[in-house]
Amino acid sequence: MYHPSVYDNLKVVLEGAVYDLDFSGEIEIINRKDIMDQAIIERNYHIDFVISSIGEAMRGAIALTSNLEDLAMEKLNDNPEGAGSKLSVVIETPVYEIETDCKQLQSILKKWGSGDLKADIQQKLTYIYGQPRHVFTNTISIQLQKPVSEEEPEQISLVLEELVGSMKEMNEYFKGYKK
Repeated sequence: MYHPSVYDNLKVVLEGAVYDLDFSGEIEIINRKDIMDQAIIERNYHIDFVISSIGEAMRGAIALTSNLEDLAMEKLNDNPEGAGSKLSVVIETPVYEIETDCKQLQSILKKWGSGDLKADIQQKLTYIYGQPRHVFTNTISIQLQKPVSEEEPEQISLVLEELVGSMKEMNEYFKGYKK
């Protein structure tokens, strides 16, 4: 009989948690990708969404990833402790004053640097060539350092809660901002 991998089980938990938020009206899912990269043997489940009360100006995404090394460790060692999948989130938001805004956003994201949510945070700014450079797109990548295991599926809900909370806090910062 087929025994689902840790990734398969966590994907079901992640999908359920995100769709619960969508059904409640808190978020609106705008894209979903379920990718199997056979060249490097990697699976990736990715959901993009917006906060219903904020709209399209800011986007969030959550992704669950598992590669060949993760699967081999799990299957060859008969499901050892520590077997899990990587969880990451992305927030895309406009930025107007690079130094001021990025510093404030980093301050909002400080909760991702400790405890169960210990993560690496990176802000990447871009703009479209030929367009006025008064608005930049800030792509904030947050990669949890510790893989999520089957024994702690509540970690996914905690990450989602923090992601939505961070986005709402960022939106409050930008409210009333001259654009």
